[in-house]
Amino acid sequence: MAVIGFETAFGSAWSGFVRFAPALGMAALLGACGANLNELATSSTVANYQPANLFSPTGYSISNGADGSLHVTAAGPPGTPADRLEKIALARAAEYGNERHLKTFKATPAVVSITCGKTKVSIKGQQTDLRPMDYRVVAIDVRYGDDAPDVQVRSSRETADTLKAQLASETVPADVQSAAAQEVAQQCRR
Repeated sequence: MAVIGFETAFGSAWSGFVRFAPALGMAALLGACGANLNELATSSTVANYQPANLFSPTGYSISNGADGSLHVTAAGPPGTPADRLEKIALARAAEYGNERHLKTFKATPAVVSITCGKTKVSIKGQQTDLRPMDYRVVAIDVRYGDDAPDVQVRSSRETADTLKAQLASETVPADVQSAAAQEVAQQCRR
């Protein structure tokens, strides 16, 4: 009788387990808490100064522009006003420059858009209703190191410190949140 080695008999099963263990662990944690991804992603009514991630696309993100500029976006739940998202994007652009010892930067005017989430998804041929995740998004393009005397050139350190302090201390009034959320709902036809 031949003895099959551990690696041969269990290798493919073990590698599959190792590959999917983190996802299973996260699902177990979410299940234990009684949460779902929609609730996790939309738990805040306004965006805070934080990086966006897989579970919560609200916050800032950075990518390189094709022309050598830096593209900074800030996304927030429907109740987040565009001016707060612009502060988040500018604060991250300034902090990024300061981290890289770039003393000044210049940003393009903010471009505001609304992203409407799906309301239904097809799983195994059946339509399932979803709680839509709608977002307001602000994007700016930034260039660093321009010391020319221009009113649009900002100090990286001072701008980062000032905007981060403002974001930490300001509260968005309920009526402003409601108006912002209503605008997103109207745009998404909800």
